[in-house]
Amino acid sequence: MGFLEETAREVLEFTVKAVFSERYARMDGLLQRIDPRVKVFSLVAIVATVVSLGRIDVILAFYFLALALAVLSRLPVVEFTKRVWVFIPIFTGVIALPSIFMIPGEPVFHLFGLTASREGIHWAVLFTLRVATAVSYAILFTMTSRWNDIVSALAFFRVPGMVITITTLTYRYIFLLAKLLLDAMHARRARLAGELGMVESWKEAGKHIGATFIKANSLGEGLYYAMLSRGYANEIEPLREFKAGKVDYAFSAFTVLLVVLTFAFTRGLL
Repeated sequence: MGFLEETAREVLEFTVKAVFSERYARMDGLLQRIDPRVKVFSLVAIVATVVSLGRIDVILAFYFLALALAVLSRLPVVEFTKRVWVFIPIFTGVIALPSIFMIPGEPVFHLFGLTASREGIHWAVLFTLRVATAVSYAILFTMTSRWNDIVSALAFFRVPGMVITITTLTYRYIFLLAKLLLDAMHARRARLAGELGMVESWKEAGKHIGATFIKANSLGEGLYYAMLSRGYANEIEPLREFKAGKVDYAFSAFTVLLVVLTFAFTRGLL
């Protein structure tokens, strides 16, 4: 199996795991008992707090709090940590690594004629931890919530119906399109008599990607017209009626207290 097919298979398997990750949302853990509206409010408040912090020790405290919440919610910590850190080096490395050499300051080491500064390393570590911690809470929220509950919570907060619709369709159809792409690659490979070279492989991958985009466009149009014929008017009605309980009020109070104490501590008021 070639590199592209192996990569597609890995992507498909990861997507299947993401789709069926709702099995964690059915567990009897701490966050699974929290009202999705409270979780949305807490997610926004905590992520906004984390990205505004400038101290590595405080951000680390928020990261370990996320791990503690994962344990209390009965999530597998190893899988949770993998989901957070598997993409962090890819997306943050492009931004963080050059800053090590671009930000002026006290020299630390030299590499290929470039000088890494202490201030640049500090900024790269700070930026990476901010992203990792914010992503941790986002993944924590999605792993402990059913998709229909997330949609209902977003509708409660008056998120535009078009945004919810696009997000929902993207979530639902990523798996379908990935499977179509993989099936096309397998069908093409079954008709080949030998191995393709690198250039031919990239050409074939380009054809498959183009055909998948055409199928996605056709499928999207058909789906939209089907929704219009059933009375869709860019509005999403909540799929579930929520009722807040004592644990929801307690978690909301904990979030507010955490944010207030963090800002007071980082500004020297405590």
